[in-house]
Amino acid sequence: MKKILLLAVLLLALPGGAAAQFTYRWTPVPMDSTWDDMRDFRATQTIARYSAQVEPLQEIVGYSMDEYDRYRPESPLSNFAADVVRAIAEKSTGEKVDVGLMNFGGIRTSLPKGAVRVYDIFSIFPFDNYLVTFDIKGSDLHRFLDQMIARRRVEALSGVEMVITGTKADKLLVGGAPIDEDKVYKFATIHFLMDGGDGVVLSDVAFNRKDTGIWIRDAICEYLRDQMARGEKIDLHPDGRVQYTDWEERRR
Repeated sequence: MKKILLLAVLLLALPGGAAAQFTYRWTPVPMDSTWDDMRDFRATQTIARYSAQVEPLQEIVGYSMDEYDRYRPESPLSNFAADVVRAIAEKSTGEKVDVGLMNFGGIRTSLPKGAVRVYDIFSIFPFDNYLVTFDIKGSDLHRFLDQMIARRRVEALSGVEMVITGTKADKLLVGGAPIDEDKVYKFATIHFLMDGGDGVVLSDVAFNRKDTGIWIRDAICEYLRDQMARGEKIDLHPDGRVQYTDWEERRR
């Protein structure tokens, strides 16, 4: 039977700077099933109070091949977020979505390697942002993208390809083709950006707006569950969708 020594230590400081003396006594304490009953401990009571709320956050929703971060001008995690915005918008509306947009500021930490749990997704996307879709005329879409390029602050995009020098686009494609100024494009983003967050201005040029009511973190968890059900792992790579010919370093 295991025993633990409980020491009662009495420190006696002798006058005149003499060396201290210690006296102690001990007694064995059997470590038996008596200690299994934790019902009276305050910590256990606190854990029990919140366990029902915390348990769903432990659900594994995917498996990641590596740790993925976000950085400009594009990164595996930011591309993934924008792609999921577009994919979930298509699924929820039943319509083809041409452009997806997510802000870098809404991605707060990295995606861990290995098991990815609900609380990981909540940590990465902690804000209460829900998905919004709308229509936008090609000329307005072109102007909007040009404005981001001119600011040298292009947010995370899906369905768009850019090659930029300075504050001008050498290449700008949507759906693999040049923007048709007269065409109407379907756009998906989060309501924070739709309503002017991070300096993004879309409400003036958007029409047929639909608020899906789908929270971005719930959308990503759903996307990962579907991926895991197909036996797929999270394997992210930059794909060159946003390139600067004069980009010297990765800036967060």
